[in-house]
This record gives sequence, C-alpha cells and structure tokens, in this order.
Amino acid sequence: MRFTLPISLLAVPAVHAAVGGRCTPAGGANSRSICISTSVCRSYGGTYVNNRCPDDPADIKCCSVDNCLDNSSFCTWTGANNECEGIPQAVFVSGYCPGGSNYKCCNYGA
Repeated sequence: MRFTLPISLLAVPAVHAAVGGRCTPAGGANSRSICISTSVCRSYGGTYVNNRCPDDPADIKCCSVDNCLDNSSFCTWTGANNECEGIPQAVFVSGYCPGGSNYKCCNYGA
C-alpha cells in the first residue's frame, strides 16, 4: 500500500514582511520596527537595518524611529501587548511615525 500526501500539505509557507508591516524577528531586533522605504524612514529621523523585510523590494528596510516627538518617545505598534502600555503615563500620539494608524509615537514624557 502506498501513502501519499497532497502537495499542499508539504508546502511550507514563506515568511515575509509586508511593506508597512512588522519586521521579521531576529536576535537583537526590537518588536517596534516597521518595514518601510529607506527614504521615508530617514524623513522621520529613523535608522534601518537590512534583511528583516524579506521578499520586499530592495529599498524596503526594517526601520526604527526613536525620539519621534521628543527625547521621551519612540514609534511602536499599537494593540495588545504593545511596548507603550507598560510605561506609566505614556500616551500614543498620531502623526509622528511612518506607517498606518496602528503604528504611532509612544510619548512617555507626557
């Protein structure tokens, strides 16, 4: 008797980050980074690293933005278990970070 698996069960989904989405995790990478173009990253005062946004165009890099509003702020993801919620008196501020409405400036010096 011969046993075979359908091809769809053998396929392993590719891991990739979408433009405007979270960077793929890696040792030392923080969870608050976003896959965005290098020019947009620089325009927000961010820094970027390579190889955390696989399968995206060459100009899309993993961007981190600190000091988005002042020295007591950083860009991060909103939603459950975000980095901002554990900081006393921290608030999210819109308009200071690249990306969509779920990626905002966490101001902990408010």
